Amino acid sequence: MNNFWQRAMTGTIFVVVLVGAIVLGGWYMHVTFGVIVIFGLLEFYKLFENTETKPQRSVGTTIGAGIYLLALLAMYFGGQFGLIAIGISLGSFIAIGIAELFRAQSKPFENISITVAGIIYLVIPFVLLNQLATRLELDKFQHYIWPVLSIFILIWSNDTFAYLTGRLIGKHKLFERISPKKTWEGFIGGVVFAMIAGILLAYLLEESYLKYITYALVAGVIGTFGDLVQSMLKRSVNVKDSGTILPGHGGILDRFDAVLFVVPVIFFLEKFIF
Repeated sequence: MNNFWQRAMTGTIFVVVLVGAIVLGGWYMHVTFGVIVIFGLLEFYKLFENTETKPQRSVGTTIGAGIYLLALLAMYFGGQFGLIAIGISLGSFIAIGIAELFRAQSKPFENISITVAGIIYLVIPFVLLNQLATRLELDKFQHYIWPVLSIFILIWSNDTFAYLTGRLIGKHKLFERISPKKTWEGFIGGVVFAMIAGILLAYLLEESYLKYITYALVAGVIGTFGDLVQSMLKRSVNVKDSGTILPGHGGILDRFDAVLFVVPVIFFLEKFIF
């Protein structure tokens, strides 16, 4: 199977599974996001296996998954679960430091920092996605598809048209030191088409045009920074792709690099501005 068809098949399955989980909502979505978090953490820590920094892969992944689950319980049941989630989260970060005492590694504080960074990088955005997708009404949770699905539509629109525009007319390098193939033309094309997608979403959902144009700008600009930061990370550890779990597309981090940066910004805007 040549690379094009491999990418097409993997991409189709990936989109169907992800969109299906979001549309079904509830625990279908929560479990899917949880699986992404776990594989993403394993992938993140594995990036450093050939470097002098040795993050606590098993400990970090277990703690990350635990915090994700506790955040869900706190979201559904509130009260004491919220306090427990905060307490265990703080205790877990202390435990990472204590665990490092027994590892006898050459760079203990780098190990601690990367372990904690992986948890923050992967877990928080997906916890916030869960928050965006649910709202408490009359003591019952009602699922809302579009707050989450719109984020992915805007990011995918930006990514797709940034790639196509860059291939067609791209000449001026955007950030050659980090990502040699990205161009200003591609960046602008991606943002423009994300804005068009935002306008269409606002029209179809009868929502504020200002809101969805703003979200499109976030998807295009902040999403590009997320992609560049992920590229910087891969260059720093001398790897091409973050993983191989998605044939033709790389790893979890390669597919969600923009999402991890975009979600916290949109969450803030959704809760406090719009």
